[in-house]
Amino acid sequence: MAGESAGIVGDVKGLAATGLRAVRTRLELLAIEISEEKAWMVRLLAVAVTGLYLVSFGLLLAVFALVLWAPEENRPTILACCAVVFLLLGGAGIAYVASASRGRNSLFHDTVAVLKGDERALSQGLKGTGD
Repeated sequence: MAGESAGIVGDVKGLAATGLRAVRTRLELLAIEISEEKAWMVRLLAVAVTGLYLVSFGLLLAVFALVLWAPEENRPTILACCAVVFLLLGGAGIAYVASASRGRNSLFHDTVAVLKGDERALSQGLKGTGD
């Protein structure tokens, strides 16, 4: 009887250790996904802000040069045309960022997929022991 209870305790300890390792592995995967998402966002924001600043400053200087070069009666037309072009390009940039964001997987996509696989495997394993 004592050997039987020690065997049961050993089995429970083994199951607990296996469960703990599985939880630790899932948490490590979650931490990796969080760090990858953070690195992607920081890189995207840094490049976007830098690019936006440099392009807008360069275009502003180009418009000023064009306006100063043109005859005085054409200056309002040049400024209006440039404003329309800038607004259209800005709208296209916003549309691109929105579509690129929609194409990415959701946060913790891999973790959820692994947990669903664990759930399926566990439910199939439990069904097999009942027969």
